[in-house]
Amino acid sequence: MKTIAIFYQGRKQHLSQFANQLVPKLQKNYEVRAVDIRHEGQECASPSFAGCDMVLVLGGDGTIVHAARMCACVDVPIVGVNFGRVGFLTEMEPNEIEQELPHYLDRDASVWVDKRTMLHAVLERDGAREEFTALNDIVIARGMWPRVVQVHVWVDNYYYNTSYSDGIILSTATGSTAYNMAVGGPLLHPQVQSSVLTPIAPHLASDRSLILQPEAHVKLQIFTGSQNGVFSADGQLNREIKDGATVTVKKSPFVTQFLRRRPPTYFYQIINAKLKNDGPQATESPHVT
Repeated sequence: MKTIAIFYQGRKQHLSQFANQLVPKLQKNYEVRAVDIRHEGQECASPSFAGCDMVLVLGGDGTIVHAARMCACVDVPIVGVNFGRVGFLTEMEPNEIEQELPHYLDRDASVWVDKRTMLHAVLERDGAREEFTALNDIVIARGMWPRVVQVHVWVDNYYYNTSYSDGIILSTATGSTAYNMAVGGPLLHPQVQSSVLTPIAPHLASDRSLILQPEAHVKLQIFTGSQNGVFSADGQLNREIKDGATVTVKKSPFVTQFLRRRPPTYFYQIINAKLKNDGPQATESPHVT
Protein backbone atom coordinates (compact mmCIF):
# COMPACT_ATOMS: atom_id res chain seq x y z
CA MET A 1 0.00 0.00 0.00
CA LYS A 2 1.31 3.47 -0.91
CA THR A 3 2.18 5.85 1.91
CA ILE A 4 1.34 9.56 1.86
CA ALA A 5 2.35 12.22 4.36
CA ILE A 6 0.13 15.31 4.52
CA PHE A 7 1.93 18.45 5.71
CA TYR A 8 -0.07 21.47 6.83
CA GLN A 9 0.24 24.55 9.04
CA GLY A 10 -1.85 23.85 12.12
CA ARG A 11 -2.00 27.50 13.14
CA LYS A 12 -4.40 28.00 10.22
CA GLN A 13 -7.69 26.54 11.37
CA HIS A 14 -9.15 25.96 7.90
CA LEU A 15 -6.10 23.87 6.95
CA SER A 16 -6.39 21.75 10.08
CA GLN A 17 -10.06 21.16 9.33
CA PHE A 18 -9.35 20.30 5.71
CA ALA A 19 -6.58 17.84 6.67
CA ASN A 20 -8.80 16.18 9.28
CA GLN A 21 -11.53 15.68 6.69
CA LEU A 22 -9.14 14.49 3.99
CA VAL A 23 -7.29 11.83 6.00
CA PRO A 24 -10.18 9.33 6.43
CA LYS A 25 -11.06 9.62 2.75
CA LEU A 26 -7.51 8.80 1.65
CA GLN A 27 -7.10 6.03 4.24
CA LYS A 28 -9.51 3.91 2.24
CA ASN A 29 -6.75 3.37 -0.33
CA TYR A 30 -3.48 4.54 1.22
CA GLU A 31 -1.49 4.70 4.42
CA VAL A 32 -1.69 8.31 5.54
CA ARG A 33 0.31 10.40 8.03
CA ALA A 34 -1.02 13.88 8.80
CA VAL A 35 1.67 16.21 10.13
CA ASP A 36 1.38 19.72 11.55
CA ILE A 37 4.77 21.00 10.43
CA ARG A 38 4.90 23.56 13.23
CA HIS A 39 6.07 20.67 15.40
CA GLU A 40 8.62 19.24 12.96
CA GLY A 41 11.28 21.93 12.97
CA GLN A 42 12.46 24.09 10.10
CA GLU A 43 14.94 21.78 8.39
CA CYS A 44 15.49 18.07 7.74
CA ALA A 45 12.53 15.80 8.51
CA SER A 46 12.75 12.69 10.64
CA PRO A 47 14.26 9.66 8.81
CA SER A 48 10.90 7.95 9.31
CA PHE A 49 9.52 10.03 6.43
CA ALA A 50 11.99 8.43 4.02
CA GLY A 51 9.51 5.56 3.57
CA CYS A 52 6.80 7.84 2.19
CA ASP A 53 5.96 7.69 -1.50
CA MET A 54 5.15 11.38 -1.53
CA VAL A 55 4.28 14.37 0.63
CA LEU A 56 1.08 16.28 -0.05
CA VAL A 57 1.58 19.87 1.14
CA LEU A 58 -1.51 21.91 1.96
CA GLY A 59 -0.80 25.63 1.88
CA GLY A 60 0.80 28.46 -0.02
CA ASP A 61 4.32 28.86 -1.33
CA GLY A 62 5.70 29.63 2.15
CA THR A 63 4.48 26.32 3.53
CA ILE A 64 5.85 24.49 0.49
CA VAL A 65 9.27 26.13 0.92
CA HIS A 66 9.29 24.94 4.55
CA ALA A 67 8.30 21.43 3.45
CA ALA A 68 10.96 21.45 0.75
CA ARG A 69 13.74 21.86 3.31
CA MET A 70 12.26 18.98 5.31
CA CYS A 71 11.82 16.63 2.36
CA ALA A 72 15.02 17.22 0.39
CA CYS A 73 17.33 15.44 2.82
CA VAL A 74 15.07 12.37 3.02
CA ASP A 75 14.61 12.26 -0.79
CA VAL A 76 10.81 12.40 -0.81
CA PRO A 77 8.90 14.19 -3.61
CA ILE A 78 6.27 16.87 -3.00
CA VAL A 79 2.91 17.70 -4.51
CA GLY A 80 1.67 21.14 -3.51
CA VAL A 81 -2.02 21.91 -3.03
CA ASN A 82 -2.83 25.59 -3.42
CA PHE A 83 -4.29 27.31 -0.38
CA GLY A 84 -2.28 30.51 -0.82
CA ARG A 85 -2.47 33.68 -2.87
CA VAL A 86 0.47 33.27 -5.24
CA GLY A 87 0.91 29.56 -5.96
CA PHE A 88 4.10 29.53 -8.03
CA LEU A 89 5.04 26.16 -6.51
CA THR A 90 1.68 24.45 -6.20
CA GLU A 91 0.42 21.73 -8.54
CA MET A 92 -3.30 21.33 -7.90
CA GLU A 93 -6.35 22.89 -6.29
CA PRO A 94 -7.97 21.38 -3.16
CA ASN A 95 -11.00 20.04 -5.04
CA GLU A 96 -8.73 18.06 -7.40
CA ILE A 97 -6.94 15.94 -4.79
CA GLU A 98 -8.99 12.74 -4.80
CA GLN A 99 -9.26 12.60 -8.58
CA GLU A 100 -5.67 13.53 -9.40
CA LEU A 101 -3.72 11.81 -6.61
CA PRO A 102 -3.53 8.31 -8.23
CA HIS A 103 -1.62 9.74 -11.21
CA TYR A 104 1.18 10.98 -8.97
CA LEU A 105 1.35 7.92 -6.73
CA ASP A 106 1.40 5.52 -9.71
CA ARG A 107 3.92 7.72 -11.56
CA ASP A 108 1.98 7.24 -14.77
CA ALA A 109 3.28 8.52 -18.10
CA SER A 110 1.84 12.00 -17.53
CA VAL A 111 3.97 12.61 -14.40
CA TRP A 112 7.48 14.05 -14.43
CA VAL A 113 9.88 15.08 -11.66
CA ASP A 114 10.64 18.79 -11.41
CA LYS A 115 14.01 18.98 -9.66
CA ARG A 116 14.87 22.35 -8.11
CA THR A 117 18.32 23.54 -7.13
CA MET A 118 18.84 24.50 -3.47
CA LEU A 119 21.51 26.52 -1.67
CA HIS A 120 23.83 25.63 1.19
CA ALA A 121 24.95 28.55 3.37
CA VAL A 122 27.40 28.88 6.24
CA LEU A 123 26.95 31.85 8.56
CA GLU A 124 29.97 32.84 10.68
CA ARG A 125 29.39 35.40 13.43
CA ASP A 126 30.89 36.06 16.85
CA GLY A 127 33.13 33.00 16.55
CA ALA A 128 30.18 30.67 15.88
CA ARG A 129 29.38 28.75 12.71
CA GLU A 130 25.88 27.72 11.57
CA GLU A 131 24.74 25.92 8.40
CA PHE A 132 21.50 26.35 6.45
CA THR A 133 19.72 24.90 3.43
CA ALA A 134 17.40 27.07 1.34
CA LEU A 135 15.12 26.54 -1.63
CA ASN A 136 14.44 30.22 -2.38
CA ASP A 137 17.20 32.49 -1.19
CA ILE A 138 19.84 33.61 1.25
CA VAL A 139 19.65 37.25 2.35
CA ILE A 140 22.07 39.42 4.30
CA ALA A 141 20.78 42.90 5.04
CA ARG A 142 20.53 45.93 7.31
CA GLY A 143 18.57 45.89 10.53
CA MET A 144 15.87 48.30 11.75
CA TRP A 145 17.60 51.57 10.94
CA PRO A 146 17.09 53.01 7.44
CA ARG A 147 20.79 53.30 6.66
CA VAL A 148 22.72 51.58 3.90
CA VAL A 149 25.23 48.90 4.79
CA GLN A 150 28.33 47.73 2.97
CA VAL A 151 28.41 44.18 1.65
CA HIS A 152 31.71 42.91 0.25
CA VAL A 153 31.19 40.26 -2.41
CA TRP A 154 33.57 37.52 -3.55
CA VAL A 155 32.73 35.01 -6.31
CA ASP A 156 34.93 31.91 -6.57
CA ASN A 157 37.54 33.65 -4.37
CA TYR A 158 37.59 36.67 -6.70
CA TYR A 159 36.70 40.00 -5.10
CA TYR A 160 33.76 41.21 -7.20
CA ASN A 161 32.57 44.45 -5.58
CA THR A 162 31.27 46.27 -2.53
CA SER A 163 27.54 46.94 -2.54
CA TYR A 164 26.29 50.07 -0.75
CA SER A 165 22.66 49.09 -0.28
CA ASP A 166 20.10 47.72 2.13
CA GLY A 167 21.62 44.28 1.59
CA ILE A 168 22.12 41.43 -0.89
CA ILE A 169 19.89 38.55 -2.02
CA LEU A 170 21.37 35.37 -3.45
CA SER A 171 18.47 33.45 -4.96
CA THR A 172 17.94 30.22 -6.83
CA ALA A 173 15.83 30.06 -10.00
CA THR A 174 12.92 29.08 -7.75
CA GLY A 175 13.55 32.07 -5.50
CA SER A 176 13.86 34.45 -8.44
CA THR A 177 10.06 34.93 -8.30
CA ALA A 178 10.17 35.79 -4.58
CA TYR A 179 12.16 38.58 -2.84
CA ASN A 180 14.46 38.85 -5.87
CA MET A 181 11.53 39.75 -8.12
CA ALA A 182 10.21 42.24 -5.55
CA VAL A 183 13.42 44.28 -5.75
CA GLY A 184 13.61 44.18 -9.55
CA GLY A 185 15.85 41.15 -10.09
CA PRO A 186 15.56 38.91 -13.17
CA LEU A 187 13.23 35.91 -13.40
CA LEU A 188 14.77 32.53 -14.21
CA HIS A 189 13.04 29.42 -15.50
CA PRO A 190 12.86 26.90 -12.61
CA GLN A 191 15.05 24.37 -14.45
CA VAL A 192 17.96 26.83 -14.61
CA GLN A 193 20.58 25.82 -12.05
CA SER A 194 22.23 29.23 -11.84
CA SER A 195 21.82 31.58 -8.89
CA VAL A 196 21.17 35.33 -8.96
CA LEU A 197 22.98 37.95 -6.88
CA THR A 198 20.75 41.02 -6.45
CA PRO A 199 21.34 44.15 -4.34
CA ILE A 200 18.44 45.52 -2.28
CA ALA A 201 17.86 49.25 -2.92
CA PRO A 202 21.45 49.91 -4.10
CA HIS A 203 22.86 53.41 -3.68
CA LEU A 204 24.48 53.30 -7.14
CA ALA A 205 22.58 52.63 -10.36
CA SER A 206 25.54 50.60 -11.63
CA ASP A 207 25.08 48.02 -8.84
CA ARG A 208 23.00 45.47 -10.78
CA SER A 209 21.91 41.86 -10.53
CA LEU A 210 24.42 39.22 -11.57
CA ILE A 211 23.52 35.72 -12.77
CA LEU A 212 26.16 33.23 -11.63
CA GLN A 213 27.25 29.89 -13.00
CA PRO A 214 25.69 26.90 -11.17
CA GLU A 215 28.80 25.85 -9.22
CA ALA A 216 29.75 29.34 -8.06
CA HIS A 217 30.92 29.83 -4.48
CA VAL A 218 29.87 33.20 -3.07
CA LYS A 219 31.17 34.92 0.03
CA LEU A 220 29.38 37.93 1.51
CA GLN A 221 30.67 40.06 4.37
CA ILE A 222 28.44 42.76 5.85
CA PHE A 223 29.56 45.96 7.56
CA THR A 224 26.67 47.50 9.44
CA GLY A 225 28.34 50.28 11.40
CA SER A 226 26.61 50.93 14.73
CA GLN A 227 23.48 48.91 13.94
CA ASN A 228 22.96 45.17 13.70
CA GLY A 229 22.02 43.36 10.51
CA VAL A 230 19.88 40.37 9.53
CA PHE A 231 20.65 37.01 7.95
CA SER A 232 17.76 35.04 6.49
CA ALA A 233 17.36 31.69 4.73
CA ASP A 234 14.09 31.48 2.78
CA GLY A 235 12.70 34.31 4.89
CA GLN A 236 12.00 31.69 7.58
CA LEU A 237 15.31 30.96 9.29
CA ASN A 238 16.40 34.36 10.60
CA ARG A 239 19.38 35.47 12.67
CA GLU A 240 20.55 38.81 13.99
CA ILE A 241 24.11 39.54 12.89
CA LYS A 242 26.71 42.12 13.75
CA ASP A 243 29.32 44.14 11.89
CA GLY A 244 31.77 41.86 10.06
CA ALA A 245 29.61 38.72 9.86
CA THR A 246 30.26 36.53 6.80
CA VAL A 247 28.12 34.15 4.77
CA THR A 248 29.46 31.65 2.24
CA VAL A 249 26.98 30.11 -0.18
CA LYS A 250 27.16 27.34 -2.77
CA LYS A 251 24.82 24.91 -4.47
CA SER A 252 23.42 22.36 -2.05
CA PRO A 253 23.90 18.62 -2.62
CA PHE A 254 20.15 18.31 -1.98
CA VAL A 255 17.39 19.09 -4.47
CA THR A 256 13.68 19.62 -4.04
CA GLN A 257 11.58 17.21 -6.10
CA PHE A 258 8.11 18.27 -7.20
CA LEU A 259 5.84 15.79 -8.97
CA ARG A 260 4.21 17.48 -11.96
CA ARG A 261 1.61 16.77 -14.60
CA ARG A 262 1.57 20.30 -15.90
CA PRO A 263 4.15 20.83 -18.71
CA PRO A 264 7.41 22.74 -18.04
CA THR A 265 6.02 25.59 -20.16
CA TYR A 266 3.34 26.13 -17.48
CA PHE A 267 5.89 28.41 -15.79
CA TYR A 268 5.36 31.03 -18.51
CA GLN A 269 1.60 30.78 -18.14
CA ILE A 270 1.67 31.23 -14.38
CA ILE A 271 4.14 34.13 -14.59
CA ASN A 272 1.82 35.95 -16.98
CA ALA A 273 -1.25 35.19 -14.88
CA LYS A 274 0.32 36.17 -11.56
CA LEU A 275 1.95 39.36 -12.81
CA LYS A 276 -1.27 40.54 -14.40
CA ASN A 277 -3.33 39.72 -11.31
CA ASP A 278 -0.94 40.37 -8.44
CA GLY A 279 -3.32 42.31 -6.21
CA PRO A 280 -4.88 40.83 -3.04
CA GLN A 281 -7.55 38.29 -3.82
CA ALA A 282 -10.43 37.26 -1.60
CA THR A 283 -10.60 33.48 -1.27
CA GLU A 284 -13.00 31.20 0.51
CA SER A 285 -11.81 28.31 2.63
CA PRO A 286 -12.44 25.14 0.59
CA HIS A 287 -13.96 22.03 2.14
CA VAL A 288 -13.66 18.37 1.32
CA THR A 289 -16.88 17.04 -0.16
